Amino acid sequence: VRVDRVLPPRARRAMGAWVGAVGALAFVVAPRVFRFLDDAPRAGDLMAPVFRRIDLFGVAAAALFAVAARRSRWRAGLALLLGALAAANAFFLNPRIAARDARMELYHRLSEGAWGVVLLGGLVLALAGTARAR
Repeated sequence: VRVDRVLPPRARRAMGAWVGAVGALAFVVAPRVFRFLDDAPRAGDLMAPVFRRIDLFGVAAAALFAVAARRSRWRAGLALLLGALAAANAFFLNPRIAARDARMELYHRLSEGAWGVVLLGGLVLALAGTARAR
């Protein structure tokens, strides 16, 4: 089995799974958890590990996609940008949000913005695939 034949479909599925998980968490799960618990700090404590896992999965999915799309600079570059946003969320923004840093609201907005870019960029990549246009 040639890696060039196996890697692109798996990379595309990983990107789709990541983007789908981000969308589901952002628009369905998190709002319901926060509304159900009616206690933002407690809901945040509950959701923080989930957000981190999704972001870490995103770093891996983006790296896999960038390797699979290496012949297309814009696809590989966009995938790496999305992976960097996921890494920033996982290692910088979310720990500060969880620690209830003085600038927590700013970090939260930046994190939401990063996921917005991930949703749009990931959707573009999932639909565009890994191959260079001929």
